[in-house]
Amino acid sequence: MSTKPIRDMFDALVPEYDRFNRLSSLGLDVLWRREVASMFSKGSYILDVGTGTGDLAKELVSQGMDVVGVDFSSKMLDAAKEKMAGNPHVVFELAKADELQFGPRTFDGITSAFVIRNLHHGNILSQSFREFYRVLKPQSQMIHLELSRPPSGFLSWGHKAYLKFILPLIGRANFGERWPKDYLSTTIEKFPEPKILCQQMRWAGFERVCHYPLNGGIAGLFVGWRC
Repeated sequence: MSTKPIRDMFDALVPEYDRFNRLSSLGLDVLWRREVASMFSKGSYILDVGTGTGDLAKELVSQGMDVVGVDFSSKMLDAAKEKMAGNPHVVFELAKADELQFGPRTFDGITSAFVIRNLHHGNILSQSFREFYRVLKPQSQMIHLELSRPPSGFLSWGHKAYLKFILPLIGRANFGERWPKDYLSTTIEKFPEPKILCQQMRWAGFERVCHYPLNGGIAGLFVGWRC
């Protein structure tokens, strides 16, 4: 899928996007974003890639950081700007993850929530990692929160059943005809294994690369440092 159809798809989801995230994750997405923000130091200057409606940016600001949120969807950014209106610690800009308009070594940290699956699906993840490395200051970390697959056992079976039967019901109830059918489950199922993704981060130059599973592996944090 090329960039434009993905952008159009996300544009159409904006009005119910936050509610869907809460319902589909049983509220865990809020806790996961809080965990991400807690891993940066207060006062840091953070780039939030694929900021969407600004939920992670809002959490980062609440924990004492200054944030630049970028997204390729202008409608998502409109929602984020409305959510954070008047807050001097955050700005939102239209940008693609693989073509960042910032100078080298600009940010104290880089993060995203539920974004790198889409970059992988759009075949721009490797270039995006190189861009993240370029704009990140030395001795600083990049943290990506992403949905994934439990490795094995009963939880893996239940997760597959959830993606196939429950998630579409929630999606159609929220978005109606705008629900993008199998897009979410497909991007989760085709997302690389953590060890493969970690290797891609190393190829872009990152060191001390780690993967931390969350809630049995239904989500995870991918962490890398520019040393």
